[in-house]
Amino acid sequence: MELAGRLDSLTMVIMKHAARLIFAGLFALTLAVPGWNQARAEEDINNCYSVHGEARYGALAYKHVVIVTNRCEIDLQCEVWTDVDPSPRQPLSVGPKGTGEVIVRAVSPARAFKAFGECKGK
Repeated sequence: MELAGRLDSLTMVIMKHAARLIFAGLFALTLAVPGWNQARAEEDINNCYSVHGEARYGALAYKHVVIVTNRCEIDLQCEVWTDVDPSPRQPLSVGPKGTGEVIVRAVSPARAFKAFGECKGK
């Protein structure tokens, strides 16, 4: 009888610890899921657009133009810049399935530059 009582006590201790571990795991999971959703949303937005630059010649100089193409059905609010003009970043709104562009440098003797941009859903 004494052995049965000890086994019952041991079983209760194990169940208590198991319940605590399960509760702690579920709590940690509920904290992590919003972070996953936010990361997934940012990844989805990043898949919605592309950024490229174009040098347009005219009036004996090049214009550095940054172009954003939106492939999704949402409005995007973007900031664009180039390696030649990293600041200030230029704001640009692009509609669903649309294309937007902004002149970052109006007069440049060089046509080579790299375009960059970051967009968020409105």
